[in-house]
Amino acid sequence: MRKKKRSHIEKRVPKYHKIYEQLYENPLIPLYRITENTGISRSTVSRYLKAMYAHSIVEGPSIFVKPAQNYHEYAAFMRFKEPSSAYKGLKGFPLVKERWLASGNWNILLICEKLMNFSLLKGFVDYFFYRMKGGTCLSKVIFFDWDQSMEEIYSALSPPEEKSTLYEEIPLLPWNEKEWLLYDTFKYNVRIEKMPPLEKTRTRFEFFQEWMLALPEFALVQPAFYPKGLENYFMLDFLFKSEYQKQLADILGMLPSTCTFFSVGNYVFARLPVCNSKEKDELFSLIFRLQEKGFFTDFHQATVISMPELGL
Repeated sequence: MRKKKRSHIEKRVPKYHKIYEQLYENPLIPLYRITENTGISRSTVSRYLKAMYAHSIVEGPSIFVKPAQNYHEYAAFMRFKEPSSAYKGLKGFPLVKERWLASGNWNILLICEKLMNFSLLKGFVDYFFYRMKGGTCLSKVIFFDWDQSMEEIYSALSPPEEKSTLYEEIPLLPWNEKEWLLYDTFKYNVRIEKMPPLEKTRTRFEFFQEWMLALPEFALVQPAFYPKGLENYFMLDFLFKSEYQKQLADILGMLPSTCTFFSVGNYVFARLPVCNSKEKDELFSLIFRLQEKGFFTDFHQATVISMPELGL
């Protein structure tokens, strides 16, 4: 029964992808506009969107705040003796935005809003890497077939020339308590029903509209797309030492599901989803080829154990 259901979903993926593309270009696009742009009927768009969320084929659009002179986030890649206990203990830790349990060169990854001393925590071994991070970018999924995407990637491979970084900083993030409250409310999905949370937080709809209108200046608002459903992927996290960060993200971003990137010092963090050992092996072959081509000089890797989130 499950196999039949999966086959039914796979047949819909081309139309799911068309709907996702509309969300990527305009996170708040209304259903009638998606219908106009795709030729898919409004009732079908509505039904498919519900199915996409139900099966975690689409996530978000989520809000990713840009670094500013008055606002920065930090990524702490750490090792603990008992990582599972440390991971549980860090739940709700002040100023920690997100946390992941992993296995590899590090076993705990934290995103926090301030440089903090985690070395006093029980079982702490060392910092593998701890730096200020850039804004989080999600790839725009162009292909949804693994073999096709690998063919396209290899055909596009050529040694990078001009040095680049993913780090970009805006002058000022002018948010006060009300703006941060809206961010906390809508950070994982700006398309959720608006009125219940606005009424709960006593926020005028006009204020919300003004905030959303200005949001692209201060944040990236992006959906994620997982054609086979998020539960069918496992995430491989990488740190690449690279002077060609944009080119590296562009190439890896051609994979057939959403990839996550941000700069951290002279490294690029990349979270890359794969579904099986074949895809994992082919991904590592690609990574070694990219190193040969000069996209990066060194890399470190860990596998995500905890369920990945989009708050990076």
